[in-house]
This record gives sequence, C-alpha cells and structure tokens, in this order.
Amino acid sequence: MAKERKREEYDRETEDVGQDGIQEDMEEEEGFSFRGFCEEAVPLLLTAYLFIVFCLYPFYLKDGYTDVGREKFNFYKVMTIGGFSLILPLVLACILFRIKENIGKEGGIGRIFGGVRFSATDWAAAAYGVSAIISYIGSDFKEVALWGEKGWNMGLMTQLAFVVSYFLVAHFWEYEEKLLLAFMAAAAVVFSLGLLNRFSIFPIEIQGANSSFLSTLGNINWYCGFWSVLFPVGFVLYWAGEEIWQRLCGFLCTLAGIATGVSQGSNSAFIVFAGLYFFVFCLSFKSISRMKRFLELAVLFCAVCQGLRLWRILRPDAFDYYSGTWSDWITYSRITLFLLVPLCIIYLLFCLTGRKKGMDMKNFRIVRQIVVLGAAVAAGVYIFLLVLNTRVEGGIRFMGKLSSLVFSEHWGSARGATWSAGVEIYRNMHGWRKLAGAGPDCFAMYLYTLPDLAKSVTKQFDGARLTNAHNEWLTVLVNQGLFGLLCYGSIFCSAVCRYVRLAEKAADGRGKYLYIFGLSAFAYTVHNIVSFQQILSTPFVFLMLGMGEALARENKNRQIMP
Repeated sequence: MAKERKREEYDRETEDVGQDGIQEDMEEEEGFSFRGFCEEAVPLLLTAYLFIVFCLYPFYLKDGYTDVGREKFNFYKVMTIGGFSLILPLVLACILFRIKENIGKEGGIGRIFGGVRFSATDWAAAAYGVSAIISYIGSDFKEVALWGEKGWNMGLMTQLAFVVSYFLVAHFWEYEEKLLLAFMAAAAVVFSLGLLNRFSIFPIEIQGANSSFLSTLGNINWYCGFWSVLFPVGFVLYWAGEEIWQRLCGFLCTLAGIATGVSQGSNSAFIVFAGLYFFVFCLSFKSISRMKRFLELAVLFCAVCQGLRLWRILRPDAFDYYSGTWSDWITYSRITLFLLVPLCIIYLLFCLTGRKKGMDMKNFRIVRQIVVLGAAVAAGVYIFLLVLNTRVEGGIRFMGKLSSLVFSEHWGSARGATWSAGVEIYRNMHGWRKLAGAGPDCFAMYLYTLPDLAKSVTKQFDGARLTNAHNEWLTVLVNQGLFGLLCYGSIFCSAVCRYVRLAEKAADGRGKYLYIFGLSAFAYTVHNIVSFQQILSTPFVFLMLGMGEALARENKNRQIMP
C-alpha cells in the first residue's frame, strides 16, 4: 500500500510537471517568457563567472609581486560584486517563480532550490554563514571583522561571498563537464610557469621576482594553496576518466602539477601528495583498471622526480631555492628511482592479471587493509614518540635531538609556535566568546590584546604580526568560535564523504566525476592542516564544492526520474 501511495504521489507530481511544461511551451509560443529568460540566464552568467575566476583571475597582476595579495583581492572583490549584482536579482526572480509554483506542495525548500531537499553540505554551508554573522555582531573589532586583516581580507564580507557563491553554483548552475578542461588548461599554464621560475627561467618578467614568489600567484604558500585545489582535477580525471581526450588532458595537467608540486618549495605540498595518493589507492580496489591507473600515476610521480633530478644534474645552478628543503631533497634524490623499479614490476603483474578471466580486485582487498593498518600504526607511533620526546627531559636516547620528534616552537617550520599561540588564544577566551569567536579574521586583533602572549609571539617571530595559526581549522576556532568550527568542518567532511560515496555508486555516466570535487575538497583540507584561508585558494574550493553539489543534484534527479 505504501509503495502504491508513493507511486500515486509521484504520478501526480509528474502530471503537474507535465502541465507546467505545457503551460511554459504555450507561453513561449505566445511570446517572451520572463521566467524562462531568468532560468536560462542565471546558469550562463554563473558559467561566465566560473570561467573568469578559474581562467582569468589567476593571471591578474597589476604591479608585479608588489602588494600582490591586495591587488588579487581587489580583483576578486570587484569581480564578485559585479557578478553578484547581475546574478542575484535574476536568482531572486527564479526563487519567487518557484515559490509561486510550488506553494502548498510537498518538498518545500527543496523544490525551490533545484528539485531535491537541502543536503548536509547545504545546511553546513548555511550554518557557517550564520556563524560568521553572529561572530561579527559579537566582535569587539568590527572595523577589521568586516573585510578582514590587512593583506588577508578574510572578514565577514569575504566569508559570505564564499557561502553565496557556493549556493549559487550548487542550486542554479547547470553542470558542464567541458568547463573543467578550461580550468585544467589555465591551471597547467600556472603550474608550468611556476616550474620554470623555480629553475630560473622567466618567460614573463614580473616586477619584484625572487625565490619566494612563483608564477602569477606570488608567495609559495599561496601558490601551493591554489595548487592543492586544482591539482586533483587532472589527477582524478586521468584516474577515473573513460574518454581518451579526458585521460590525455588529465595526464598533461597531472604532469605539470607533479613537477611544480615537488619543486615549488612549500612542504605542505608533500602532505597533499601523501594524502591524495593514499586516498586514491584505497579507492582503486574497485577494479583492476582503476588500480592500473593508480600505478601509472605512481610511476609518473617517480619519473617526474627523476626527470627533475636529471635537469638539476645538467644545470647544477638552475634550481632557485634553499638547500635542505624537501623540494631540494626529492628533486635530487635517487629514492624515487629505486621506487620506480618495483612499481613497474607490480604494474606489469597487474597487466598480466587483467588478462585472466574471473580475476577480481576483491581478492586483493587484504592488501588495502594491511596498508591502512600500517599507516594508522605509523601515525600512532609518531604521535607517541612526539609526546614522549616532548615531555621527557632530554627525550628518548638517539631521538631527543631530532627536531621533528620534539614539539617546540621550531617544530614543523615554526608550526609549533603558531599552533601553540592559537590554542593559547582560545584558552584565554571566556563564556560566549568561545562559541562565537573573536570575529572573522580577528585572530591578530585578539592576540595582541593578551600582553604576555603578544610579547612572546613578537619575540618568536622577530616583530612580525601573526595573523593566523597556520592551521585553518584552529584559526576558524579562534575567529568564529566552536560553532563556526563545527559548521566549517561539517562542510568539508560532508562534501568529501557524500561526493566520494555517490561517485562509488555511479556505475557509469557523469556521476563518477564527483570524485574530482570530493578529492579536491579533501586535498585542500589536508593542505590547510598547516596552512590558512587565503584569496587564491578558498574561493576556488567553495566554487568546486558548489560544482560538486550541482552534479550530485543532477545525479539524484536522474535517479528519481523514470
């Protein structure tokens, strides 16, 4: 009976949709339809906005690297205000039409925003926007909280721009797969310029160039943040793509992405490499072809590192960065050469295995369990040694002098100092402020109201102003409190889990490309364990989340319709 009732309800809904469609067709025959214009114009304008953000914005420079952060933000601000001023009135009109059409019908808000109910990611993003507003209202530093700390600009208006852009793309944009090719092409050019710059080749002369700046983005930490969002696009497209052109484009973008990732100089890139390869390895047990592609990506990583090593041997003075860094070591080490041989052997074995009928990756899943368990044990042992070495005076024998195994202000490129400062700031907050925070991008403002901590931080960083904890979630905790952190964390946790799960269920069709958006959000999150929100990465990841949500909604609608 329940099934029959649901079927009757569905028939009534489809009948209503059919009647609406007939009415719209009649309106079109009679003449101009304002609703039709709005429904068609909004996706087109959003596509134009996405193209400008992903393909033009990365290349914008005004006075070279002079105040590049401020100039990039000004471009983003003008572009977003201009774009939203065109898009939002049309979106409002679409919402009013949908409310009028669906008033009294079951489904409510879901019908108004694209035919399906709000997802967990939608609710988390909306709650995060509310948390930013609450934090601003309760802040003692409203002037700074509105647009953010000078040079960072992560204040209330910027946070709301991220949330609004997510919702616009998620619920009013029509997913267009080929747009990803434009994104990859632009990213590949940015990556290639960064690679050439690191090896002392400057196709474009940029004012203020030095070893700390790369490509058209500037500071290597900001460059690496952008890379963390866009590198997974080509990587996953090569791994999951079916068409030859998809795999070719993915390969070229991945090639440039690996080369610049290992050479650019920021250690956070290696955390992304480790996390991304580990995640994709675990997902590759779905089929032998997927595992073969993963192994091809692993071979490519080693081959690129050896190619850069050969480049450095042929041009010893070309590499323009500090000796002793991870980038210096990996691009001059033979370790990837030694890894290349067993990887090639395993790949050949899988090629031979794939020819045998009846072979299934389920037979190899014990390997995944062993690797996951090994990674968990290694992480546990490291944390245990870190705690023991830090608490025991002098540390463990032979280990007490290793900086990586002693948590101090110098640990992790001074992350020990910045994380400790963030924890101390939050510990000094009281009452409702622990829930609402100091205000959007008010980390520094609150820090320097604490005399003892301010004195210590000033000494540690030679007078430089500490504007964030160099850990995104810890910074959000200080700026927007526990409520803001829970909302922000829920955005990324829900998106990664949902998009990967939906992609796993999609046997064919476009649904499998949800991997791209899930892994992009994952890579950004992993990277920002030791980094921060900034104008060259966070806008991109929120738009990627919105694109993923648009694809997820399309996939859900396709499953609902007979």
